[in-house]
Amino acid sequence: MKFAQVLFYVALIAISWLALSMQSDPAITTGWDKGNHLLAFFTLYLLLDFAYPFGDGAKIGLLLLYALLVECIQGLIPWRAFSLLDLVADLAGLLGYWIVRSIGRWRRLVQSKNR
Repeated sequence: MKFAQVLFYVALIAISWLALSMQSDPAITTGWDKGNHLLAFFTLYLLLDFAYPFGDGAKIGLLLLYALLVECIQGLIPWRAFSLLDLVADLAGLLGYWIVRSIGRWRRLVQSKNR
């Protein structure tokens, strides 16, 4: 197993624990719940991108399914709640990584053509 794959699964477990635990004040936080979601899904996409070579659509789809699963489970847990805004923040993190990576690829392509 590649190091990037190990990091992806460690992050997935940590994020799942943070999302489902009873902690009202998590140990790891940006200080803003939606920022936590954005950062978590940006990081998951980054690690998944390095860990596995399949396409962007599949990666985004899998991570959105994971986000939906977490929200559905939270809806069943008394100390959590389902939130569409959390899903929007998760999607923003995924799109944020996709945009950053796409800009980087575009810049490398332009630079290679200018040489």
